[in-house]
Amino acid sequence: MSRVNSGKISNGQSHAPADQTGGEPSHRQSHRSIVGILIPPGQLVSSSLFRGRVTESVSVPMNPGMAILEMFHQAVGQFVPATELRRVLKESGGKVTTEIAELERLGYTIESHPHFGYRLLGGPDRLTADDIKARFKAGVIGAEILVFEETASTNDVVDHLGKSGAREGLVVFAESQTKGRGRLGRAWASPRRKGLWFSVLLRPKLASSAASRLTVAASVAVARTIRQRCGVNARIKWPNDVMVNGRKLAGILVETKSGAAPRSSGPVDYLILGIGIDVNCVAADFPPAVAEIATSIRIETGRDQDRLALAADLLKALDESYQMALTDFEAVADEWARLCSTLGGQIAVTLGRRRVEGFAQALDADGALLLRKDNGQIERILGGELAVERA
Repeated sequence: MSRVNSGKISNGQSHAPADQTGGEPSHRQSHRSIVGILIPPGQLVSSSLFRGRVTESVSVPMNPGMAILEMFHQAVGQFVPATELRRVLKESGGKVTTEIAELERLGYTIESHPHFGYRLLGGPDRLTADDIKARFKAGVIGAEILVFEETASTNDVVDHLGKSGAREGLVVFAESQTKGRGRLGRAWASPRRKGLWFSVLLRPKLASSAASRLTVAASVAVARTIRQRCGVNARIKWPNDVMVNGRKLAGILVETKSGAAPRSSGPVDYLILGIGIDVNCVAADFPPAVAEIATSIRIETGRDQDRLALAADLLKALDESYQMALTDFEAVADEWARLCSTLGGQIAVTLGRRRVEGFAQALDADGALLLRKDNGQIERILGGELAVERA
């Protein structure tokens, strides 16, 4: 199990922890590595970006604590025999007992029985990479995970790591953000341990003009997961919101990093998929400016949600939707259309100083919205602000 405040991450490499006074991390090593990404001295991002510290990070191979958690989650509340734990971990009974004690120290409630073994009764409401990873088999997305207690913006962290050569699929979570943002530079409130605030590094073989496919794919994954896991009637509102009962529950921000001009046919260097979901927020957590239009899963269901389970389900769904967006976008677009409240209605979209009105007809092959205007012409819209939406 990765240890908090240890100055280490779970791949066994030692790292100097950040100066908790807010100064630069120590550079006593010739290079510093974050989940296998080498960052030469002088290129390490400032501690104002990585405010606080990495609380957990996971790459392969699996460590003992994570392996135990995986077995507990697979058992779904049933006992796991001690002999099975020893067999899988290839450890002595004393080592298993030590790992169980460490999990309990971290806040997990574990029942032991002399004949049946161990079973998990509960865990802390705290995101850890080990626990998220233990709940699903990662594909591209989620193969590597970082969790920060606090950072300015997870998109900014991923941007830095993307420039430094991080591999595709890296996910960065933060328990809170001080400068979270949505589309058009709007601030995104990220109250501590109340939601899922995370970003994903992607390196798709796509032209910049087709990057909207990934907004579509992410919207589908978020809406479908919330519907299936939480029983909430989540709907997609073009271009990047997930709504429930007319209020915003989640937002998606895709930032494309490319040497080509925006919306050109040039290739994408890498792409940052940022997602914010209000999970266990209460009304008092929302700033006054959005209090009338925001909601959370807790508000809609009347009960707290398991953020770790939801995070794991989301990463699995995102990976599936991402692969489909690259190989069979038509299937993704069909599901998006079924979940979207915008299609099939009269809308008005502001594009800078322009205002375009018409019938929201469909998506094209690049994920752009096709709007049929009153004169019968079809306008292709890749971005904009939905000003009016009527059935």
